[in-house]
Amino acid sequence: MKSRFAEYFNHDEDASEYDVEVRNEFNPIRTGYGETLAWVAQKAQVSPKDSVLDLGCGTGNTSALLSKTAGLVCVDVSLKMMELAKLKLAAIENLTFIQSDLLEFFDRNKLKFDRIVSTYAIHHLTENEKALLFKEIYKCLAPGGRAVFGDLMFQNDHEKEKVVQSLLKKGHKEGVADIKDEFFWDLDNALNQLEKLGFLTVVKRFSELSWGLAAIKI
Repeated sequence: MKSRFAEYFNHDEDASEYDVEVRNEFNPIRTGYGETLAWVAQKAQVSPKDSVLDLGCGTGNTSALLSKTAGLVCVDVSLKMMELAKLKLAAIENLTFIQSDLLEFFDRNKLKFDRIVSTYAIHHLTENEKALLFKEIYKCLAPGGRAVFGDLMFQNDHEKEKVVQSLLKKGHKEGVADIKDEFFWDLDNALNQLEKLGFLTVVKRFSELSWGLAAIKI
């Protein structure tokens, strides 16, 4: 199954400017970016014996923070983003790149992983697609495995409206447009789905919009 908006959110055209843009933390969409990635890498607790999947690897900023692995698979729909990631991650051993939509990856590959990381990618999936993805992640994770996410989230619809109004008061109209155009996580809903699947969860907030979520398979 391919996600509905895979081509719309293909960032080939933005690849050359991406690393500059994401580090502009004056932009509310980017505030907390560095802290979020560092937390994801730390919570993943990667060891040299672990196989790791980076879903929506982009230009490789998250994978660059990971410890040595037994094998790292980087997946992204954007070929140009992955070309930049290949340069950034050239020193990493046992590294594989796969061009694929996030959902479609699981249709084509039945690989098993000890760790899964994903930053600022899953907000391109609809709520129903996120639920499907969580199920696929659970199936492909080893017992005791970890899936750690950093992304744009709201606690719930009530908090979403509060954040939107806050951004409007600060004059961040572009940020509000991004919220309407994309599918930021409903954190309460995601936690409920993950816990029903059999994950223990931990969350941390880094800004109005950026959160980290670690899910441990029990």
